[in-house]
Amino acid sequence: MSGKVRDVGSWKELNRELKYSNPWIEVSESQVVNPNGGKGIYGVVHFKNLAIGVIPLDEDNYTWIVGQERFPFDGKYTWEIIEGGGALKDDPKDSARRELLEEAGLKAESLELIQEMDLSNSATDERALIYVARGLSFHDADPDETEKLQVKRIPFEELYQMVLKGEVTDSLSVAGVLKLKILMEQ
Repeated sequence: MSGKVRDVGSWKELNRELKYSNPWIEVSESQVVNPNGGKGIYGVVHFKNLAIGVIPLDEDNYTWIVGQERFPFDGKYTWEIIEGGGALKDDPKDSARRELLEEAGLKAESLELIQEMDLSNSATDERALIYVARGLSFHDADPDETEKLQVKRIPFEELYQMVLKGEVTDSLSVAGVLKLKILMEQ
C-alpha cells in the first residue's frame, strides 16, 4: 500500500511497504502520524495463521504437555500445552483437533473455547484461541517434521504449579492454565 492515507484509530498511516514475507509471516513498515501528531515509522509482523492452544483434560484431571527446543530462544527447552497454527480460513476447532492428534496422539469428544488473546499486540496482529479438550481417546501421534517432542501426562494441578513457579513461560500455556484453573474453581 502506498500513496493513500489510512486512518487506524487515532493513528494515520501514510503508506505501508512490505519488507519480508514467507509462508507463515509478513513484515511491513508503515510511515505514520501518531495520535499526538508526531511522524514516525511502525513495523508490524502479520501472521498468516491463527495461534491455537489446547489443554487436554481427562476425567481424573490429568493433562498432557509437550517439551521441545525453541529456535527463537536459542534452543531453550520449554514445556507447553499443545500448540500450533491454524489457517485463517479453517475452522479453529478443526485446527485444535489436528494439533491435539499430531502432538499428543489424542482425539477429543468436545472442545470448549476458554480464552481468546492478542499476542504481543504492540508489534504483531497474531491472534490466539485456547481450548480445553475433554472425552479423550488415544491414538498414534504424528508430529510435524520440525518437531522433536517429549509428551508427558501430569496432573493439571502440577502444571498449574509449574506456571506459578515460572517453569512454564509460554504465553498461551500460562494464560490457558490460569484461565482453566479459575474455571475449575467456579
